[in-house]
Amino acid sequence: MKQKALRAGDAHSHEDEECRKRSTLCFGRCLTSATGAQQRARRENVPRHILSYNWKITGVFRTKCKKRKERKMEQKMLTVPGLAVRNLRHRRVRTMFLAALVLILSAALFTSRVLTESMKTCIDKTVDRIGADVIVAPGEYESDLSDSLFSGGLCSFYFEKSLMDQVKKTDGIDKISPQLYIASLDAACCSVPVQIVAFEPESDFIVQPWMSGSNVSELKKGQTVVGSKITAKAGDKISFFGQEYEVAGKLEETGTSYDNCAFMNFETAYTLFDSFQIKYVTDLTEPQKYVSLLTIRTKDGADPKEVANTINTKMRDSGLKAYTAKAMSGKVSDTLEQMQSYSALLIGLLFLMAVLALICIFNITVNERLKEFGVLLSIGARKSQIFQMLLLEAGMIGVLGGFLGVVFSGGGILLFKDVIMESMNMPYLNVNVSQYVILALQSLGLAVQPSCHLICGSQSESYGTI
Repeated sequence: MKQKALRAGDAHSHEDEECRKRSTLCFGRCLTSATGAQQRARRENVPRHILSYNWKITGVFRTKCKKRKERKMEQKMLTVPGLAVRNLRHRRVRTMFLAALVLILSAALFTSRVLTESMKTCIDKTVDRIGADVIVAPGEYESDLSDSLFSGGLCSFYFEKSLMDQVKKTDGIDKISPQLYIASLDAACCSVPVQIVAFEPESDFIVQPWMSGSNVSELKKGQTVVGSKITAKAGDKISFFGQEYEVAGKLEETGTSYDNCAFMNFETAYTLFDSFQIKYVTDLTEPQKYVSLLTIRTKDGADPKEVANTINTKMRDSGLKAYTAKAMSGKVSDTLEQMQSYSALLIGLLFLMAVLALICIFNITVNERLKEFGVLLSIGARKSQIFQMLLLEAGMIGVLGGFLGVVFSGGGILLFKDVIMESMNMPYLNVNVSQYVILALQSLGLAVQPSCHLICGSQSESYGTI
């Protein structure tokens, strides 16, 4: 009986030993006991979430004997994405710092893209809205005219109207129409500081077709029509230099500087000079003898550039200069390219800062990651799974930081749209939803891609060391 009892006790001891062996962490095979793995993890200061008693990585099984008699086996699974998420949660400070770096990079990319694309769109729309093949204006006011057309600046400049007769004789001209530019004041005498543009109804081929498209009838003396961004509406009164004028209508939005302009015919514009307050803008006493610029439409088959060159040759001594609409926009495009260069330089510096910060961070944490990778390899994880875990960590950080960067910068642009337009002299800021989404995805991709390469590249050094 004693021998049977001893044999029964040995059998139970043998069963307990088998249960302990089965209670291991392995990858398709038994490698080491769970207790030993946990002790080694604590000894090497490996994060506890890497080796939890009841976890298993995909294909890595942990079993536990809950009851000796029933020998019930319990298994729980932890996938590679789950392990990556737990790694990021365990290192919250590092994760937040890396995401902040990507956030700054993404915000800078998105903001610069929105601003430059808005300026490009404004230039293209302005060229289309001008409606003239050639513009003739005083050469000394070239920058003022460019700012007025493309940046929404206010200007007042003039030359003698008699010079128009000489320009008319140039071959290749089909239509020619004068305009008068007057800048209103930011004072009590004026309802709003805008660019006042006076046109000649008999020869105009730019403003009146636009008015017809906006259901605005012909202007009478004392009437004006305003751009879409001026708050007055049809039937309201608006004052310039202490005199009131009736708003005959409101033009449809164009996304150009013309949205901030007030248009009137020459007869109405001449009444502005009856006010003594206009002396703060100009000292003209006989406005009927002066105009600000000439808009020219060339004949079919005529080259606008050749017509402009002919006018420049003929009017060399008068101080007038002819520009094609594309040439005028080209000067602004050059300025935009310079702006893009500065923006690229700034983004490059931010990118360099992010690279240096990432290198420093991963050099500091390399020993910690080596132990972690070593334990994962020792318990049966494949190298490909470790690489997937690193890639997922990098991707999550990049997507999180990039998304927040786009959201914050996009929200800031929408909230402070008017402030940005005023500070940068931009008549138009693109807030179209579809274009916003496209630019956001592009900025997000550009921000996430380098972050993934940098993070994986830095951690791949540790991975290669193992």
